Amino acid sequence: MAKFKIQKGLTDADMMKNFKEEVSFENTMLTREAEAKKTVIHKGNNQDEFYREFLTEKVETQIGKMLLDIKMEYFKEGEGAFSIQVKRDGKNIVLETAPKKVK
Repeated sequence: MAKFKIQKGLTDADMMKNFKEEVSFENTMLTREAEAKKTVIHKGNNQDEFYREFLTEKVETQIGKMLLDIKMEYFKEGEGAFSIQVKRDGKNIVLETAPKKVK
């Protein structure tokens, strides 16, 4: 076996400067996950996407579950569809539902 002399006092960057990582399934997946999690900076062209960033997946799921419950209640009452109005009440956001009026 050959002996390698390890230099003392090197920084992490100095130790890794000649290291090339082999492409593997794990490395590829980790790279893709990191790229997917990066924050996207909008250029201001699409304000709707900017506003949607305030809704996390958890909040969207909670709102969706509650709206489904309300829809099922309207369905049990014999109403086919309902409308939603979004209102602001001070620092609270209120979603008001009502049965849709048939024309």
